[in-house]
Amino acid sequence: MKPTMVKASIPVIYMKEGAAFLCYAPAFDLVAHGDSFEDAQRSFAETLRLFVEEVTKKGTWKEVLREYGWEKIKRAWSPPRIIGQENRMVELPASA
Repeated sequence: MKPTMVKASIPVIYMKEGAAFLCYAPAFDLVAHGDSFEDAQRSFAETLRLFVEEVTKKGTWKEVLREYGWEKIKRAWSPPRIIGQENRMVELPASA
């Protein structure tokens, strides 16, 4: 029997490192990359699909969600919220 599924909205952060594009979802600590923004999005969709499939197959959703900081509120799971983002100055050695 196929499990009942629910929808959850998770934040995805998009970054560029050199020539690579990255998609990162802190709610599951998942990252995927591609040679273009669209490739990275497709790769991330596949990575997320495989993650959901594997956790569902193992039946470990409660443990996984708790491990990643999700909270159960009124019988529904809620991902950790990003409450801010900032750029911080950091000193790095000139030889780095």
